[in-house]
Amino acid sequence: IVCSCNAVSSAAVQAAINAGASTIEDLASGCSAGSCCGGCWPTLQRMLDEHAQRVAAVDSGAAPAQPMVA
Repeated sequence: IVCSCNAVSSAAVQAAINAGASTIEDLASGCSAGSCCGGCWPTLQRMLDEHAQRVAAVDSGAAPAQPMVA
């Protein structure tokens, strides 16, 4: 569980990111993660940043980084 307030799993967050969420606000509206207390924001931001790095690596032809496991 990444977001305890709304019981949102890392898989649900990753699915929202894969579907196009690129900000914490996008995640809050898409899967409810980060929409309450904000305690999960650092983890959510890290997941967003890691996804952006993987996308950039793929776009540049470099080997992608492995996704975070929470």
